[in-house]
Amino acid sequence: MDQVIFEGIRCFPERHSCPLKPVTLLVGENSSGKTTFLALTRIAWDIAGGDLSQDIFNEEPFLLGSYDQIASFRGGKAGRAKSFTIGVQVSLRQRHNTSGLFSESALTTAKFVSAGSESKLDEWRFESGNFKILAKSSQRSSQVDITITTPSGSRKIGERPIIGSWLNFTRVLNELRFILSREFRAPDEKRDQQTLIMSENELRELQNISFQLSRSLGQRPYAFAPIRTRPQRTYDPLKEVPKPEGSHVPMVLAKTLLEESNGRSKLKEILASFGKTSGLFNSLEVKRKGHKESDPFQIGVKTMGPTFNLVDVGYGVSQVLPIIVDVVQNSENSTFLLQQPEVHLHPRAQAELGSFLATLAKEQNKRFVIETHSDHLIDRIRMDIRDKKFISPEDVVILYFEKTSGGVNIHELNFDEFGNITNPPSTYRQFFLEEERRMLGVE
Repeated sequence: MDQVIFEGIRCFPERHSCPLKPVTLLVGENSSGKTTFLALTRIAWDIAGGDLSQDIFNEEPFLLGSYDQIASFRGGKAGRAKSFTIGVQVSLRQRHNTSGLFSESALTTAKFVSAGSESKLDEWRFESGNFKILAKSSQRSSQVDITITTPSGSRKIGERPIIGSWLNFTRVLNELRFILSREFRAPDEKRDQQTLIMSENELRELQNISFQLSRSLGQRPYAFAPIRTRPQRTYDPLKEVPKPEGSHVPMVLAKTLLEESNGRSKLKEILASFGKTSGLFNSLEVKRKGHKESDPFQIGVKTMGPTFNLVDVGYGVSQVLPIIVDVVQNSENSTFLLQQPEVHLHPRAQAELGSFLATLAKEQNKRFVIETHSDHLIDRIRMDIRDKKFISPEDVVILYFEKTSGGVNIHELNFDEFGNITNPPSTYRQFFLEEERRMLGVE
């Protein structure tokens, strides 16, 4: 995912196209749309490669509500937006464009309209170079019209019933492949009487694009809740089912610290390293209240002295552990959406968390979209750029959300080789000065 595109949503009435890099930092005042942006990032992935048969607008931890709560409201005669659009641009890996029909990237967008109180999918588009697919709801609610456009012209490939995620790219591609394959097999004289919208070579290349799109999208973005689950003195063994608030993490820790398999020992080493560099803990321990795996257990945290129960140490430890565990456990090419990961961490730990995530982004090909109010986290990443520690200026971007009378503007801020922000608006520095004053209680 290289660009997230949206228009007509909440405080973003105008069209925005925002880059996603290995580390994308979201900065701005409260209620400036940062959490909405995180939600849109996951929705954009669903539009390109997911299943839209579910309510993608209301899944934890992002509950955007009904159509009227999502669509922009301009006030006055303009009123509520008649539709809103969400999309994503993706670079295609290992593309070999032999036909010249396609480009090195693909753009997928979806337009939604109001259907009662719900957001109804009205139109879905896929574009790459000179090739376009348009899937649009027909007047009959159970049908969708699919049109293909190439330099040879446009071709409606007919109405198809809506079954589940009817706009899934793979399904549309299968429809197209089925229809065109019949024409390719037709006798020459019959084929001459028709205008083939694509050649066999172009169709094969389109199939390759489908594969490359899936690879480039990677796994569905993993979203963390803004406040992770409260620590407990004693835990009952549960299944390791990932939850945004991290309630599954104690079970992961128990298995990690009690077992010595290769994958688990790697996580154990990373936890110990981060705990020491951040000053949060020297080590973690698990004490089982019995001899069976089904017996309850406790998590101990060792600092400079004796070991304390997780509930008896600083709240920041229990808040950061779900982040560390989940970002390490997930596979390469994963994307993570974080809301204020610095919550309850002291400045040193905030800074180390910034270094940790930036290093992981480069070493394990992972992507982090981070909503943050921490200048300690941001400044550490800037210093890592300056000191050339695994990360370069091209790997990081700040998206600064600035409130205006007409909504919110999003500024793309980049870095030079010394970690300096190269193009900050005047309001950006003022924002951090005001944040510092508020933190110090100075009016």
